[in-house]
Amino acid sequence: MVITYQGDGYLKLQSGDNVLLVDPTNQRSVRGASAVIFTQYPAPAEFNSAEIPVISHQGEYEIKGIRIDGATAEQDGDSEVSSYCIRFDDITIGILGPVTKDLEAKTLLPLQGSDILILPGGDGAKLPAAAAAKIVRQIEPSVVIPSFVSKNATAFLKELGGASETLDRLTVKKKDLPPNAMKAVVLESQ
Repeated sequence: MVITYQGDGYLKLQSGDNVLLVDPTNQRSVRGASAVIFTQYPAPAEFNSAEIPVISHQGEYEIKGIRIDGATAEQDGDSEVSSYCIRFDDITIGILGPVTKDLEAKTLLPLQGSDILILPGGDGAKLPAAAAAKIVRQIEPSVVIPSFVSKNATAFLKELGGASETLDRLTVKKKDLPPNAMKAVVLESQ
């Protein structure tokens, strides 16, 4: 599996011909994707006519052998921020949308067991660095990737202990994930 960061919350997860896009910024970028996932509901109107599955709400989905479970992480009126547990290429990926506050343990339950956790942890995130680090410690993933990084994730990485690796893309297989150890990976925007 290859994970690339396109900026803000926009991520691309790819294994072979299967491509999942998380929070893409324009409809042109979805060509060739297996599915599009939005962490905020409702999805932007321009994606309503997409010819591929668009997921923007809690629920259970299966697309081309990829299992996606969505849950509400934070709600404010008619809008909501979701978290997703994605089982893709034998790897479990937890994705937390742009939440603004610390979350209760029951809200994080769908993300438990994630091999890779992607959550707001950059300087552009609304979630405070200490709250993001607390969530990471509750989930205990093998790899954590901060999203909403416009310049750096220094405060978040400091809360985690400071050690990290900066890559242009993360290429990983299940057997490569470190057991009982966590590694922070900052992905550079493509």
